[in-house]
Amino acid sequence: MEEEILEQRKSSEGTDSRKKWIRCDTPNCGNPAVGLLALRFYCIGHFISHCYEKLERCNANPLRESEVVDSVAVDRFLQQCVAQASELVRPIRGLDNLDRARLFDIFLWASDLVAKRTVFKAAETQQRAESNLNAAELVRKTGAD
Repeated sequence: MEEEILEQRKSSEGTDSRKKWIRCDTPNCGNPAVGLLALRFYCIGHFISHCYEKLERCNANPLRESEVVDSVAVDRFLQQCVAQASELVRPIRGLDNLDRARLFDIFLWASDLVAKRTVFKAAETQQRAESNLNAAELVRKTGAD
């Protein structure tokens, strides 16, 4: 069984010795992809523009979002954005200074939003814990009377 798999791999490797580049998923763009967000590949230009568009729509306060699903999706986007931007900004990638500056800006903006959203979530969790303690104390007092 393993021998068959090895033979299939060898035969497929022998047919095309050239590496195939992953292309940007944006319509009418054939540039090589450098980043991945939400299971879509982006070239550097489309990655930067997509991040800026989404970051402008992100709320610093996760409590303002209408649904929990939206909040989780925004958190996931911000985490991916920070990770991808930090990976792409490395000098070894060979990007020009303008693209690197934009990636730094995206990294800082997304990091700032992550920090602010974390503060709001921590405050909400603390308020819930305090209200639960107050409710438990009220129940205990009324039960003792």
